[in-house]
Amino acid sequence: MKVYIVDDDPDMIEIMTLLLDAAGHRVSSSVAGATAIPEIVDFKPDILLTDLVMAELDGLELCHELRENKGLLAMNIVFVSAKTDEFWRERASDAGALGYIPKPIDSDTFVETVEALVAQ
Repeated sequence: MKVYIVDDDPDMIEIMTLLLDAAGHRVSSSVAGATAIPEIVDFKPDILLTDLVMAELDGLELCHELRENKGLLAMNIVFVSAKTDEFWRERASDAGALGYIPKPIDSDTFVETVEALVAQ
């Protein structure tokens, strides 16, 4: 599985990357949504894991922009965020996200959760 991660916290990217790499998945990442867009278009991931709250281009805006790209319509988008109340989950869903993984992530179930979301 090809996974692209966008999070403005490099430590969070490193944790998710280590977990996904260990499970045999190919991972690429960026700390900024705006610069990630051309990389995502080129990489064509099966799933995008993105933070919700980021500077410049937040996760919702990133999701909206990527959903406009017809070449990425099959890509699953999942938010990984500490903002877990229903308001944010609904906004993520309205933006075109498939799922929502709360931070801090559970290292025991993270990869399994990501794989299950892609399999839907």
